[in-house]
Amino acid sequence: MKEKTFVARPMHEASQFNSQVDIIIPYYGQYEKTTRLIESIFRLTRSNYYHLYVIDDCSPNSQYGSMIKQNTEKNSKKTKQENIVHVHRNEVQKGYAGACKVGFDMGESPYVCFVNSDCLIKDVGWLRNLGESLLRLKDQNVHMVSPATNNSVGGDVAQEKNVAQSEDIIISDDSYLSMYCFMCHRDLFRNVGGFLKEYPYGYFEDEEFAARLRKNGYKQAVAKNSWIFHEGQATI
Repeated sequence: MKEKTFVARPMHEASQFNSQVDIIIPYYGQYEKTTRLIESIFRLTRSNYYHLYVIDDCSPNSQYGSMIKQNTEKNSKKTKQENIVHVHRNEVQKGYAGACKVGFDMGESPYVCFVNSDCLIKDVGWLRNLGESLLRLKDQNVHMVSPATNNSVGGDVAQEKNVAQSEDIIISDDSYLSMYCFMCHRDLFRNVGGFLKEYPYGYFEDEEFAARLRKNGYKQAVAKNSWIFHEGQATI
């Protein structure tokens, strides 16, 4: 697919990262947390244009996703703007990584950002800062970045911060990024041989994926100036 050029929403500071991003949120239950996350994305993502893919992994309440879809379609008609929210419900439970893959296959933006349903956005520059770090570190073979967080639940020690990183930190080859939130170029998944292994829960897929990145000569990093709140151990 030919990569399109998108112009980012204006901010006070110019940026080299102006691409559209697919933001993918898999969830199972956790309706209040998922609602808060979606609202925080709408309220505070003021840099790049994005499409939001909300993937229900066969939750007990099938009406929650329908409610999101109805509300966003209604708002789109009212404001006469494109509806950027895409809702999908898996008829059978595919597991955390399987739900991520569904959202990935639905989108087509050049960059993808996966966010756990128990996260919250608290900074307007979170998405742009992730993208800028990817561009900045490309020559050092970094192809995946995450923001710092209050609660990394494993992963590299560089992720565990109560404030944003003051600099990019490339993690060592014997470590890995915890996947509460991460961004990469869409082509990365084609280059490393497909998407994440479909573990049933949100565990271990981050270590398995990091191993495949190392095998292909790619590195991971914690992005400068990007921070996200993560409740932790609530995403199934």
